[in-house]
Parts: sequence; structure tokens; C-alpha cells
Amino acid sequence: MKDEKQYTVETIKAFLAGTGGKWDWDNFTSCSLRDARMDSVRRRAMVVDLPLDEEGRYLLQTLLAEASAKYGA
Repeated sequence: MKDEKQYTVETIKAFLAGTGGKWDWDNFTSCSLRDARMDSVRRRAMVVDLPLDEEGRYLLQTLLAEASAKYGA
């Protein structure tokens, strides 16, 4: 698997853009990640229902900002 941060960011971006694949959301939300920070983002994203409503879009935008943030070493 590619870098988990990149995977998390790309997956959330795809669903915000409406370009996520049929099974991509299920794969993302059902498979744990080794990176604890990205797994936390993934677990919180599990509550979002598709298709996105306003609340789901807001939550994904918030999680995207968190996943995209630069973390210290």
C-alpha cells in the first residue's frame, strides 16, 4: 500500500470531488491503517454516509485538513 497519509488524503479528496469508486469508501472505512493518526481519521470518517450530505461533506473537509496537516518528526 502506498503511504497511508497519502492514501487517506487521496481517498477523502476523491469522495469530496464525487470521483470515489464504487467500493473505495468501503475499503477505506473497513481496513485499519498502521499509522495511528491516519487510522483515527479513518475511524471518524466511518460515520459519514454516501452520497454526501452537507454534514458529511463538512466532516470530510475537517478530516481532510487534519490528515493533510504536517506532523512533527
